[in-house]
Amino acid sequence: MLTPDARLNNKMILDRLDELEGERDQALLCIQNYQQAAARFYNKQVRTRMFVEGDLILRKVFENTKEVNAGKLGANWEGPYIISKVVRPGVYELLTMAGDPIPRS
Repeated sequence: MLTPDARLNNKMILDRLDELEGERDQALLCIQNYQQAAARFYNKQVRTRMFVEGDLILRKVFENTKEVNAGKLGANWEGPYIISKVVRPGVYELLTMAGDPIPRS
């Protein structure tokens, strides 16, 4: 049999658990608001770059095309490449320095 103090303690614990759910929801809203504000700030700062034929560029190396055991110190960029044709803004056909075309570039 629980004493009156133990019953009161259990009731207080259950009430506090109910309050915590609301506090978790409030914290989640604050985190989402912060992330949206950070994304808006970042996206405002992004500027598009236009390249022309003959420019030398580097191409980003993605995780699925990295060397297998390169690890943390693997190259982040590959190249240089020459822009051979501007298909549309942001889309280019590339050549190696030897003049060979790069497929799907």
